[in-house]
Amino acid sequence: MNTLISVLYLSLIGLITALPSSLIARQDGPTSASCLSLQNSCNATTVDLSNFYNYTSCFLLTACSSGVKNPAQVLSASHAPATQSRLNESVFYAMSDGNPYMTQKNYIDAYYHQISITPGGSYPANVTDIIDQWMTIVAWTGFCATGNIPYTNLADWLEYSSVPGVCPAVASCNTTIVASTVPCVPQPITDNGSCAEMVTQCQFWVAHGLFQNEHCVLASFCYAWSNTDVLLQHEYPPYYSPMPKTSDQAMLSDAVFYNMTGGAALMTQQNVIDAYYGALTGEMEIEPFSSTVGKSNYNGPYPTSVDYVIEFWGIISAWTGFCDTRAIPYENLANYLSYAATSGYHPTC
Repeated sequence: MNTLISVLYLSLIGLITALPSSLIARQDGPTSASCLSLQNSCNATTVDLSNFYNYTSCFLLTACSSGVKNPAQVLSASHAPATQSRLNESVFYAMSDGNPYMTQKNYIDAYYHQISITPGGSYPANVTDIIDQWMTIVAWTGFCATGNIPYTNLADWLEYSSVPGVCPAVASCNTTIVASTVPCVPQPITDNGSCAEMVTQCQFWVAHGLFQNEHCVLASFCYAWSNTDVLLQHEYPPYYSPMPKTSDQAMLSDAVFYNMTGGAALMTQQNVIDAYYGALTGEMEIEPFSSTVGKSNYNGPYPTSVDYVIEFWGIISAWTGFCDTRAIPYENLANYLSYAATSGYHPTC
């Protein structure tokens, strides 16, 4: 740790007064002010915006935003391309003192050092806030036991934590917080945010029953990697009590089933593909100056590949026992929706 950083831990007195006033970092700013200082530093030093994470100040800006913005949102706010070069090992090792993992102390030292060389920079009001930033990343990467993150995992956090459907190893290193957190729902990368949009669309209708509207049934389908009890936690606000359960829901509406199948007795894979893409086209919205729900001009996001729908329908086909045809009768599909969440049965085709 350099002299200035050591002084910081001793109430930031002594050496600072010997520095030119333009380089004296303010010590009374809140954490948001120190993060803003890193933003200013990042903006001033970044030459290649497609190499964003390999500027120490820009990496630290991304890290100090954790819990408020994900890395993709930081890139967007910084007018940097969404597609980035991976964090360079040399940048990592410079912050980790050459170790194959970065410690909490390494992060704190790098943070304070960057503020110390930022003209007019603001130090954090409390080092606890900096620790909290680091622990958010520690939880995502799954190293709560040590708080030390290897290079590959830290680079993965930058690259993948913004991707819809990519879940953290744990929601928090604080077990109390974990117990009150709505579970993340894993999704294949081909999802492209389409399932989250289907969940949003379902919110217009879910009060009438989870299986009584096509959007909600399709949201139930794309939660095949999770379950409908978790879906209900995403549909209702956290303060809603008691939180509805799948067991509270009426069986699948036969009108919804036959509307999706075009009147046929079996729901096919093609029926589901058509229904899923159709529900994401001309999405529902509250009409202006009205409480009426109507079609909008908004579409998508759509899956990046039809394989996404094929994959979740395969999970449902396996549970119902129709892997060979992937065409499911009403009763079997209704039973899947009502009972899969608590069945503990997870077959595959």
